[in-house]
Amino acid sequence: MFSYRLAVLSILVVILLNVVENEAVSFPWTCPSVSGICRKVCLPTELFLGPLGCGKGFLCCVSHFL
Repeated sequence: MFSYRLAVLSILVVILLNVVENEAVSFPWTCPSVSGICRKVCLPTELFLGPLGCGKGFLCCVSHFL
């Protein structure tokens, strides 16, 4: 029973490491690539797009799309 739990835990760790490694590949866009600016708070005229490569506590704010 212990060996099955150890095997399942090992597989989960390998899967999680693979997901973290491929995270940038699966979502290649960053704030500057969509003409956005990283800010603490978006202006009322800007659209909030999430963190998108901004630092911790910053949001990607886009004023318009091309």
